[in-house]
Amino acid sequence: MKKISLVVTLLLSGVLFAQNYKPGKVSEKELKESQYQGDPSVAASILNKEGKIYFDFNSQGKWVIVTDVLVRLKVYTKEGYNYANVEIPYYNYGADWEDVAFSDAVVYNFVDGDIQKTKVEDDGLFTEQTNKKWRTKKIAFPNVKEGSVIEYRYIKKSPYLSSLPDWYFQYSIPVKHIEVEFAVPHYFIYNRVKSPYIELKEGKDTRQVVRQYSHVAKRGPYGVSSSSLRSESGQVGFYENVYTYEAENVPALKTEAFIDNINNYKSFIKHELASVQYPDSEEKKYAYDWDSVVALIYNEENFGEEIAKTDYYQKDLNSILEGKINREEITSLIFEYVKNRMAWDGEYGYTCKKGVKKAYESRSGNVADINLMLISMLRYAGLKANPVLLSTRDKGHVAFVNRDEFNYVIAGVEIQNKTILLDATSKYATQNILPVRDLNLFGRMIKENLTSKEISLLPEQKSRKNIMVIGEINTDGTVTGKCKIQNYDYNALALRELYNGINDEAKIQMYENRLAVELSDYELTDLDDTAKPVSESFDFKTNTDVAGNKIYISPLLGFSMTQNPFNETERKLPIDFIYPQNERYIITFTIPEGYVVESMPESVLYATQDDYVSFKFTVTVNQNNQLQIIAQEDLSFARFNPEYYTTLKDIYSDIVSKQSEKIVLKKK
Repeated sequence: MKKISLVVTLLLSGVLFAQNYKPGKVSEKELKESQYQGDPSVAASILNKEGKIYFDFNSQGKWVIVTDVLVRLKVYTKEGYNYANVEIPYYNYGADWEDVAFSDAVVYNFVDGDIQKTKVEDDGLFTEQTNKKWRTKKIAFPNVKEGSVIEYRYIKKSPYLSSLPDWYFQYSIPVKHIEVEFAVPHYFIYNRVKSPYIELKEGKDTRQVVRQYSHVAKRGPYGVSSSSLRSESGQVGFYENVYTYEAENVPALKTEAFIDNINNYKSFIKHELASVQYPDSEEKKYAYDWDSVVALIYNEENFGEEIAKTDYYQKDLNSILEGKINREEITSLIFEYVKNRMAWDGEYGYTCKKGVKKAYESRSGNVADINLMLISMLRYAGLKANPVLLSTRDKGHVAFVNRDEFNYVIAGVEIQNKTILLDATSKYATQNILPVRDLNLFGRMIKENLTSKEISLLPEQKSRKNIMVIGEINTDGTVTGKCKIQNYDYNALALRELYNGINDEAKIQMYENRLAVELSDYELTDLDDTAKPVSESFDFKTNTDVAGNKIYISPLLGFSMTQNPFNETERKLPIDFIYPQNERYIITFTIPEGYVVESMPESVLYATQDDYVSFKFTVTVNQNNQLQIIAQEDLSFARFNPEYYTTLKDIYSDIVSKQSEKIVLKKK
């Protein structure tokens, strides 16, 4: 085993960065590069990003995690200018806070055959108070042009040891070279999670290092308490476990259709503290199982104690539930009562902000204020109701067994071996129809005995949409008629949220643009009655194609799918439809007098081998000389693995092809 003795000042020097990208040594070749590997669509790229994450002592003799990062970035086009605005957030609240410092911030340009350097002065460095607890350090680079190379370095120090800084290898722009080194004292053991999407070159080593310290405190050199106040300085030697990761030519992470949160699929390394053991001390474990985590959460002052409070609502709730014994009816009454009384303030969190009593009195609160109140009422009514913790879609998937992975809580009611999920923050949510922000794979239910179980948040029931059209084809090629659309479950929820605050004129314009029709007599019903589907009806007029004595009609009119949503050669990311779906079309056209059907699409049934996706399409002529088209598309699951991509691509190609076929009417 190779042992190297290093002092912290040596670790802070420029030798930590790779020889190919020495700070300040920007080449003429880099400046003259006009495109990223011949791709003119790339606005900017990261030429090099290198980081070293290691442990040091602060002035109080406590451990801090130091993140030392060097970035070199190339701007190709004006669209890449925004990458010259760099922001680093950091926690700055209470006794222990983080710190960020920029250095070596320079813009390089190639002017008249020479390399021109423009340093960022103090007026280009900013500190912004983001909120009460967070600040952001910013750089605004001057003199940025097409072809500029930007370089900067920052050091971030954090006293929070529960996790190492996350390191990402992939961004919205491509990366030529990226590497990171984690150097962890052997006292600390961290669990690691690594995403599988980018191949990394990995290394591991152990080395001996020396850290210098100087402080006055009632603490020893490891932050261990001491009984006397003393001034100390000296050095501490220990072994580090060193882990390195490197990648080359990492493609840009591009948003794709049908994706939940693109950041879930960035290539990353994340660490969570598992245990600490100092010399001559017992090991202290920090990584827990889920039952331990939920017990900690439940015992927090603003969680379990809030559920236990009942006095503030008893009189109101007793009046509402008087004489009610059916559990399903009681669940519905309480859920609707909380939804209608409470207004969500837009803030997430699984612990209360105001507290349930104050929130009830003021009729507003954060997620926990509202949903813990709901759970309390359901339990008071004798129902088996429990909190379900989750991470919202915009936060991302849960990576560790850790309470910090959650940022939201909903209610779960168990009735007859079924779990009903409720979120009273949305006026339009119904039982098991949660706001889309909640639909993030799995949640964790906390039972009253402080055990827990995993709860699927993926919808299982198909959300229906029924479209009925009765139209008349005219000899001039126009089609006039009536259309009625009924939306159920998540389709209804989506419309209710979309139409909130939008007038009828805007809704009409949306349909006219989408369907290429003239629309009149628009009517919307049951938008606010969540017990019913959202229904829309309208009269329409549209044009078909006429050539000579023939009329060409699209069977589904403007409802046809004109492009395959899956047009890439391959896909590495899951396909997320949000919820299973069923769309059914029943369309009737009266054939104009003097015309007959010359040809029409053949009836088909397309289905994947496992019947997870299917499409049924029939066209017939009835005894009243009417065309009748029936089409139905079924999608059985909300989410598919990337291995299913080719299957989806193939069946949707068939669906688009079939819907593009025409009915041909010919004059007798």
